[in-house]
Amino acid sequence: MSYLDKTLEWSNTRTLLTFFILILASLIFFGGIGISFVSSTYGLTTPAGMRWMQFSISLGLFLMPPLFFAQIASNNPARFLNLIFLPSYGAAVYTRKNAIKSPPLWHTYMSLTLACFGAFFAVDLLAQLNQLIVPDLPYFQKLKIQEEEVRQTLQTLLKETSPSALAGNFVVMVLVPALGEELFFRGILQKLFQRNFNLRFAVIATSLCFAFAHQQPLSFIPLFFMGVLLSYTKYWTGSLWAAILLHSINNGFALFSSYAAGGELQYESTMDISWSLAGIIPLVIGVFWMRKIRQQHKEIRR
Repeated sequence: MSYLDKTLEWSNTRTLLTFFILILASLIFFGGIGISFVSSTYGLTTPAGMRWMQFSISLGLFLMPPLFFAQIASNNPARFLNLIFLPSYGAAVYTRKNAIKSPPLWHTYMSLTLACFGAFFAVDLLAQLNQLIVPDLPYFQKLKIQEEEVRQTLQTLLKETSPSALAGNFVVMVLVPALGEELFFRGILQKLFQRNFNLRFAVIATSLCFAFAHQQPLSFIPLFFMGVLLSYTKYWTGSLWAAILLHSINNGFALFSSYAAGGELQYESTMDISWSLAGIIPLVIGVFWMRKIRQQHKEIRR
């Protein structure tokens, strides 16, 4: 059976309305189940209850709507969401002749590794910049207060060090956000933006939505940067798994750093700026390498 994408025949209004209804229904359903389960089992203010609430909200808001939408919109949800193994570059079949010409598989993974490593330093450098330019306006001050409340909640979760708490924190702070947010932003939003505009606009618009959704003014610039990097990673590799992997590693590094600091979230930079600048070199190499590999695959397919 040939691949079918129904959204190509839908109007933009129908596509967006369908996705919005799925988000609303999923959030009400999974959020409602989460509140009911947590209030009757753990209590809403306990660390375990907070962990389950965060899990259910992430599930209802980010993870499930894209999966439901892909089921409705296509006869091949995995292909619709670009959940295909690396390296894909949009090519389903490689001939023996082309396979010899293709860049080795380890090139893709090595370039992705360099980009992951360099991104840590770039985020740290941009965090330092972000601290200097947040406007001292009432709206941003309100967001800072909200961000501090979220920070206190997360630090409550990080204070627990039992094996079950560590595993739970890894799931709700690393795996679920990485998978859900990539499905939502890069899997659906970027695809919809790119169909109506060019790639650059789609990347910028998706990254802005990604940064605004976190409601963290003190981290807006690093979040926007990560959104751009994740969007281009998905485009260059042709696979959403690459962006999910990069996102997971970034989240895991943040969680590890917090535990290493005694359960304190690291919002402010603790790294010398010269190290941050030097660390960007692997990022630049990785990004240009990924881009070059994609160009090589495009030439092979001609």
